[in-house]
Amino acid sequence: MTDRGPSNTVLRFAIAGLLLHGAVAGAEPYGFDLREKFVRDVEPEARPPGLDLKPRIDSALYFVGNINLAENSADEIDTAGIEAAPGIYASYKSNRADAILDYTFIGRAFEAEDYDSVSHLLNAHGSYMLARDLFFIDAQAGYSDSIIDAAQGTNYGGVGLFNRGNMEETGRASVTPRLTKQLGGFRFDARYTYGRVWYFESDDVANPDAIFVGFHEDSEDQDAYVSLGTADPDNAATFKAYYQWQESQYDLSRPYRYERAGADTSLRLTRTLRFVADGGVETDLTQSTSEGGLDADFWHAGFRWQPDSRTEVDARYGHRFFGDSYSFEARRETRLLTLKASYTEDPEVETRRVGIEFDPGDFPLPPSPDYAFLSSSPYVRKDANVTAIVEGTRTEIRLDVYDHKQEYIQNVLPDEETKGVLLSVARDIGRDLYGEISGRYEDILRGQTTLLPSGPASFHGYDRDVTLRLTWEAYRNFRASAEAGFLARSGEREYDGEWAALRFRYTF
Repeated sequence: MTDRGPSNTVLRFAIAGLLLHGAVAGAEPYGFDLREKFVRDVEPEARPPGLDLKPRIDSALYFVGNINLAENSADEIDTAGIEAAPGIYASYKSNRADAILDYTFIGRAFEAEDYDSVSHLLNAHGSYMLARDLFFIDAQAGYSDSIIDAAQGTNYGGVGLFNRGNMEETGRASVTPRLTKQLGGFRFDARYTYGRVWYFESDDVANPDAIFVGFHEDSEDQDAYVSLGTADPDNAATFKAYYQWQESQYDLSRPYRYERAGADTSLRLTRTLRFVADGGVETDLTQSTSEGGLDADFWHAGFRWQPDSRTEVDARYGHRFFGDSYSFEARRETRLLTLKASYTEDPEVETRRVGIEFDPGDFPLPPSPDYAFLSSSPYVRKDANVTAIVEGTRTEIRLDVYDHKQEYIQNVLPDEETKGVLLSVARDIGRDLYGEISGRYEDILRGQTTLLPSGPASFHGYDRDVTLRLTWEAYRNFRASAEAGFLARSGEREYDGEWAALRFRYTF
């Protein structure tokens, strides 16, 4: 970002959404800047028409303690290093097209040469209107690091410094033609998505004695959706009928197929209260995850309360192929506070979440989705999130509380769960200075993808990390930061580490 000081304009400049290891989906995926986390309104980025190019160069000096995340202090490796990270941000906007691309090449050299590394970060997404207000084509692509085995550590601080042998590069790309048409008081929507996910395994492995390492399979993912319903959501009664089809193909594993057909309706009871319901038929994945079909009933019923444009609550209870089903979503906005809470239950496959279900306009939620168990194994995700963002004149505070469960449909696999709290604070100190602090605590129950012959299939650990940063925006196109961080894990593995960095960015 080129604006000076963490003004409200800067805070809303980023497109809300996270990449594979916590990067912002719009500008500057290699940003080391917490301010994007305080975006309160999901709005398009205000960019001038035409082509806009912004090359940049980042550099850093590092000191890293226990870069190898050793449990025994005698085995810890402390090292210093340097980093060079040239990158470019490009955008194009016209009456028909809107696209963003950001790429960073990251090269690091350390005194301990075994930890030298080269990596890439790419994020690109765009939309083109082929026929006005009728036919569009959306596309997206990304490239970043993924964690192989969460039992060996995660991407602490989002900096990719620790235990590089436990990371692999991941690429994704998808294209979505979509059709939308207003038909009197009705609206017709149709879309089809084709995507690919590629895992490029590291030359090193987290544990060379493992039975298998990083069992992540490349995928070919497809999704089709068609619906017809009332166009005005404020009608006294609304109705929408829809059909969805999903398929994922893998190199070794059986394919994943899921279908759903149903209807969603609402009836206004009072000015602020609606009865809402949905139901239909879907694939019973407990019987087969590869055949598809519409062989299980589902239904939900509940209420939606919306007293004003800044407040909404939607709560439903029902039944699906996996048993009782619940959903909840609430949002409240005031001048200083945004509060959002949600709970969802849906079938999922990791490669689909990574590849084609990424939404660059979604409200950014933790934790950083940079690891999972087996990428081709279907599960039922049960995600609970509470986020509060407080925005003052000079201080922004964000608190996230979350509980994410992955209940694998194939019972031979251990279920996974991540519970955590994340606190982020940014403070405008004055004279082009701003400070940031971020603290995280997570209770992690995960499957081990580097499975030892005598080891358990899952692990339980507790992660903590804290990052402090002070940034000086000396000029419109130059800034310098001093950063320090600490991490620790307890439970079945125990280690800690720390890092300090001086960072510099020049934007041309």
